[in-house]
Parts: sequence; structure tokens; C-alpha cells
Amino acid sequence: MTTIFRRNLQILRDGYRQADQPTRRRHVILFALNFFTLYLAGANFSNHSQGSGRHSDALIFALALSGILLGYSLARFIQARSYGLYATLPFFIPMPVFSPFGTLGVVTRTAHTGAGSRALFDVAFWGPMTSFLLSVPCLVAGTLLTDVVAGVPQFENPLLLRGIAKVLKEIPHGYDLAVHPLLAAGWAGLFFTAINLFPLGNLSGGQIAYTLFGPRQRDIAYIFMAVLFVMALWYPMWFAFVLIFIYLGIEHPELRQNRNPFFQDMPLATMRQPLDPVRQYLAAACALVFALSFTMRPFASTLERVEQRPPAELMPPDHYDAPPDTQEQAEPAEENSI
Repeated sequence: MTTIFRRNLQILRDGYRQADQPTRRRHVILFALNFFTLYLAGANFSNHSQGSGRHSDALIFALALSGILLGYSLARFIQARSYGLYATLPFFIPMPVFSPFGTLGVVTRTAHTGAGSRALFDVAFWGPMTSFLLSVPCLVAGTLLTDVVAGVPQFENPLLLRGIAKVLKEIPHGYDLAVHPLLAAGWAGLFFTAINLFPLGNLSGGQIAYTLFGPRQRDIAYIFMAVLFVMALWYPMWFAFVLIFIYLGIEHPELRQNRNPFFQDMPLATMRQPLDPVRQYLAAACALVFALSFTMRPFASTLERVEQRPPAELMPPDHYDAPPDTQEQAEPAEENSI
């Protein structure tokens, strides 16, 4: 374990030193801006209206989500460099207005055209798996630290969070978990993980599907795009993703290059061997991670509004002990729920 840690640390050091000064400065500035926009967004996930408590919650959210995104990008970077493939330092994408989390994620660009199936799979697998594994402790800690309040969730909870909440908390009908910065960071980590596992283009899911199914990844991508379009009829946000992937391409880059007359030798380079059984099981684990992380309506509650319920349904069961700071709460705290 110590040897692996030292090797990975050396890969990170070499990658940082090999970049020129303007490139390093650009990545550091993007990371700093992204952290700042995460901090601004984190204030919205605080139960404190003002003061040091609100700033502390914003800082916790920024640190937690930065760690999740950084874990994804560094895992991808280390895997690519360990196989001798080119990889850029992580590009953080700050987005203070249109994203509720203050960011659009992080991108680590890798040059993998012609790479072996094992290398391509490992580069694609460890990024989303790392972000998922880092999100789970945030969800568990956020669930334990938050309270149960009357209200509808601000976001639709994925299956994993529903399971964690069911095990760790007793949530009566008409109640939900109050917002907590760690809970929000873990939720965002699952959201970005699910998006990265879409079997499209150069996303991690697209690369994994390509290593498993080869040219059939194109058929899987078209089917997934059709499903995404149908989902967009009920939740228009998915239209944006449909348009983005139509522009970027839904096929793996090697499949697009195979049709390019300037790459006549590419079919020989892309004749891939089947993955070994261990990596096939890991690919199945990715499908399970996607199922646990994905939500069809991520930024909209599927429950009816609490104030539209009869008053009797708002009362918790007789055996339910509300937290001390919420026993006197008379108004539904819809804005403070997740």
C-alpha cells in the first residue's frame, strides 16, 4: 500500500512539474475560482441565516465537493500516466449562476486513441468509482448530522441516499432530511458520477462501454440518447444534455476516426481483446453505481407540496421523537430540505 501511494504521489509530482508555468497557473486559478463559487453556493445549504455558522457550512461544502471532484480527476490522471498515456491536469469549471452547486464539474483530458483495452478501462473506471466512494461518507455523515423536518426535498434523492436515510433515520410521511452541507456535497458527487457514467462519447461510461462491446457502443449510445430524449419530455433539463452530446458526438472517438479516410490504419489499432473477468465484474459494478446514483428529476421534488396535505398527515407518529431544535417548528421548512 505504501509503495502504491508513493508511486501515485510521484506520478502527480512529475505531471505537475512537466507542465509549463502558464499551464500550471491556469489550472491553479481555475481551481481557486471553482472553490470560491462552491463556497458561495454552499451558503445556500446552510441552516444558519447569517454569522459564522453560515460561513462554516459554506466552507464545509466547498471542501467536501472539491475533494470529491479532485479525487475523480486525480484518479483518472494517475491511471493514464501509469500506462504512459498523455493526460492533462484537471480543468475545474466554475459556474456561479446556472449550477446550484457553483460548478459544472472537472475535466481531465486524456489521449487514449489506440490504447489497449485494459489501459482504457482502468482510466475510465477509477475516476467515477473514486468520486462515488468519496461521496458515500459525505452522505452518511450528512445524514447523521442533519435533522428530520417537515417539508418536501429540494432535490430528488437517488436510491443510495434513500437507503442510507432509511437505515440511519426514522422519517415519517411528510417529513424529510434537512439540508446539510455534507449531505449536499455527497448528493452533488453522486450526480456528477452518474453523468460521467453515461455510455456516450468520451465520458467514462462511453469508454467502459467501448472496451466491453467495441463497435456496438454506437448502438448502445443511440438507444441511451433515445431514452434521454423521452425523459426530457417529462424533465426538460435533459434536452440540454441531448443537444450537448449531439454536438460533441455520442460515439467513442476511435469509432469516429475509423470512418475518417485519413486514419486508414486505425482499424488495426482498435482491434481490442476482450476484458478479463475481473474487469468485467468491475464494469457490472459501474452499472450498479449508476443505478444507485442516477435520478430522473434531480432538481425537482416528486412529492406533493407539504402545505397541500391535510394537517393530520403533517403530524409525526406517536413513537417519533423529533430533535430538540425542531419540536417547536410550526411552519414547514421547505426551503431548508434536500
